[in-house]
Amino acid sequence: MRSGSINAFALPHNFIGINAGLLLATEREDELAGVLAHEIAHVSQRHIVRAIADMRRMALPLAAAMLASAALAAASKQGGQAALVSTMAASAQHQISFTRTNEQEADRVGMRLLAKAGFDPRGMSDFFAKLERLSGSSENRLPEMLLTHPRPESRIADTRDRLEIPSGKKPAVRSRKAYELAKARARVLATDDAQTLIREFETTLAKGNPADETATRYGYALALRQAGRYDEAQQQIERLRKSDPDRLAFRLETAEIALAKGEPERGWRQFEEARALYPDDFVLAMHYGRALAAQGDPRQGLRLLRPHLSRHPNEPQLYATYAQAAQRAGDLTATHATMAEYHYLNGELLPAIEQLELGLRGSGLAPNEEAGLRAKLKQFRAEALAQDLPVPKPVTP
Repeated sequence: MRSGSINAFALPHNFIGINAGLLLATEREDELAGVLAHEIAHVSQRHIVRAIADMRRMALPLAAAMLASAALAAASKQGGQAALVSTMAASAQHQISFTRTNEQEADRVGMRLLAKAGFDPRGMSDFFAKLERLSGSSENRLPEMLLTHPRPESRIADTRDRLEIPSGKKPAVRSRKAYELAKARARVLATDDAQTLIREFETTLAKGNPADETATRYGYALALRQAGRYDEAQQQIERLRKSDPDRLAFRLETAEIALAKGEPERGWRQFEEARALYPDDFVLAMHYGRALAAQGDPRQGLRLLRPHLSRHPNEPQLYATYAQAAQRAGDLTATHATMAEYHYLNGELLPAIEQLELGLRGSGLAPNEEAGLRAKLKQFRAEALAQDLPVPKPVTP
């Protein structure tokens, strides 16, 4: 997510989000992996599903208690207000305890996942220590029992106690380059002031031998393109490609700069050359498909993206990109169907249902298209009703 706040989250349908601010706050790939392992644990332990079920289970008793408090208030204003406050406080404390228990479980399960994947398990506790430093002074904090998440210092102690690194076994050694390039890209995507960022990159490069010159120069090129300084951006990328000609990130940026400069033939050629090297790469397909939808042949974009829908069925942005290409190509049925999937994967059932309803109102639907839309609509409506959402009336056949 293009947000500077330090946060990560898990949502329904196995969707995990990471803010750019969190990525930038990490110093090692192991720290980022620790956060991802924690969020994956939320998914694997079904915490979101359990939270929804818990809220539904608590809804009726809470409503009954509040009605009883209201009845008491009619007889005794002071007593009724006290009862109402107590009821709401008890409900809030239950939710806090439920959430904190899930967070502690996600820490424990995530730690095991981290070690299994070959990352340094200390990455998780190290990042918690960083959160503790960023949180500032310990003065005037809420009591731990009233915090939605465990305090960083308690999580540091808990995760460090669980570290189990076999003697003589070291975590796998990984190249930092991909991680550092991702951080540089996140830094540019998260900024609202490309010019200031450009000056910061220039200052770092002018000092000579930065900690990671490749990532710094890559971020510099991205910021230059964002600022519309395309020739300078191209110079920086060409410099990077001299030492690493086949790196996908550099090839993608070369293509994006060419399109931004109004050189479509060169841009498409760069994308095709990248496809020859990475024919099944999902990130490449997303960039190429988005460019085709915006500036090229949207039907070619649909053909390019279609195989990835089955390979990556849980990627919301893939469906959004496909919908953009379908709309440009004039295929409104596919537009509504894929936008429905996009909303569904983001946990937005009512907008997903609305998109399917719009698709069914279209003219010239083939029988198989109508059947597919109705099957999805039936599924989404059932899930929405199970969550007590205000589901609209179905479209009549």
